[in-house]
Amino acid sequence: MKKIYFLAITLFASYHLSAQCNGRYQTDLFTNVDVTTVQYGSNYNLAGTLINLTMDIYTGQGDTGTNRPVVLLAHGGSFSAGTKNDADVVYFATELAKKGYVCASINYRLATNAFQLISEQTTVKIVFNAIQDGKAAVRFFKQDAATTNAYKVNPEQIFFGGSSAGGILAINLTYVDSAADLTFPNWQTWLSEVGGLEGNSGNPGYCSRTNGTFGFAGGVADTSYIDPDDVPWYGCHSLSDQTVQFGYGQPLSGFTPVSLYGSGLMEVRMANINTYHHLDQYAGGDHPPYINSATIMANNKDSLAMFLYNILDCNPSNLQKPTQKNCTNSPQPITVDEFDNLALDTKIYPNPFNNELIIELSENNFENTTINVFNSVGQLLLTKHTNEYLNKINLAALPNGIYLVRISTAENSYAKMVVKN
Repeated sequence: MKKIYFLAITLFASYHLSAQCNGRYQTDLFTNVDVTTVQYGSNYNLAGTLINLTMDIYTGQGDTGTNRPVVLLAHGGSFSAGTKNDADVVYFATELAKKGYVCASINYRLATNAFQLISEQTTVKIVFNAIQDGKAAVRFFKQDAATTNAYKVNPEQIFFGGSSAGGILAINLTYVDSAADLTFPNWQTWLSEVGGLEGNSGNPGYCSRTNGTFGFAGGVADTSYIDPDDVPWYGCHSLSDQTVQFGYGQPLSGFTPVSLYGSGLMEVRMANINTYHHLDQYAGGDHPPYINSATIMANNKDSLAMFLYNILDCNPSNLQKPTQKNCTNSPQPITVDEFDNLALDTKIYPNPFNNELIIELSENNFENTTINVFNSVGQLLLTKHTNEYLNKINLAALPNGIYLVRISTAENSYAKMVVKN
C-alpha cells in the first residue's frame, strides 16, 4: 500500500511539474519541423563588404504554442568558415524544435580568409563582429515580441550557444557586459573601431542580454567576465582538444595569437560562484567531442535539453539565481538616446521628423565627424563626412519608420534613435 501511495505521489508531482510548462520542452512533441529563412540584419565586414545576415528559424510543425523560449545557435569554423546549414547546428536546432522550442541557426560575419587570424588585432575585431551579429539576432526576437509577435516567443527566455567558434561567440556575448570588462591592452580601442559591443548589425534599441548560454568546445576570453549573478552555462569538451583547449591556451594549436579559458576552467569558475552549470567531458581530442560519435552527439543533445529545462521560468524547480542578471535588473550598454551621458554637446532634431533632420555638433569638437544613418535591420543608408557645426540631412526619400543615427569622431562613437513620420 505504501508503495502504491508513493508511486501516486511521484506521478502527481511529475505531472504537476510538466504541466507548469504545458508538457513541453522535456520530450518530443512534434515529429517534423518547419524551417524559415529570414534576414535579421546586415553589416560590413573588415574588407568593407556589406554582409546580409540571415538565420534559419526552426519550429515544430503545427506548433501553436505561445510564449515559447528561444534557442539561438551559432556554427563553428574558426571564425573563417562554416554556415547556418552545418550538420551539427541543424541537428540541435531540429531536435530542440521537436520539444517545443523556437530555434534559430544564424550566419554571422567571418574572416575573409584564415590567415587574418594571425594578427591579434584582426582576430579580436573579427570575433567582436561576430558577437555584434549575435546580439542583433537576440534583438530580432526581442523586437518581434514587442511588435508583430510573429514567432510567439518569450523575450525573457532567450538562450544562446554554439559549436567551437559559435560557442565562443555565444559565451562571450553572454558574459561580457561592457567594454570596461576588456582589460587586455588595445581591446577596448579595437572594439570601438568596429562599432562597440552592441554594433550596428540591426534591430537597435532592444536588449541583447541572454538568459543562459552553452558551448560545444567553446571558451571565454577571461573567466573573470563571469560574475556571481551571471546566467547558467552548459559545456561539452574533450580533454586533449587542441583546437580550443579544455584548460587555457591559444586556439588552433597556437595559430591564433590570443588565449582562451576552455570548459574545464569555466566549470571551476561556475563552481566557485555557485552558479548552475553542467559539463560533459571526454577523453581524447575530438573537436567538438561528438564530431566522430553519433552516441556522444545524442548524449550532448539530451544534456542540453536537460540543462535548458532546468533554467526555464515555467519550471517551478528551475535552478536560476533570484538575483540573476536580466534585461530589467542590469545596466545596458549604450545604444540609443545616449547623449545625456556623454561630454559632447550634440543635438538631433526634430524627433519625430518629416523630411529633414538637423544635427548640431559640439562647438568644441565637430571636425572630422562622420554621420551614418541605418534602418531598423542595420543597413547603412547614408554616410556624411563633415567639418561643419550645423548639418542638415535630407531623408525625404526614406519611408516612415525608425532609424538609427550614429555619429563618430576621433574620440567618440555614439547613436540616437529617430522616427520619421
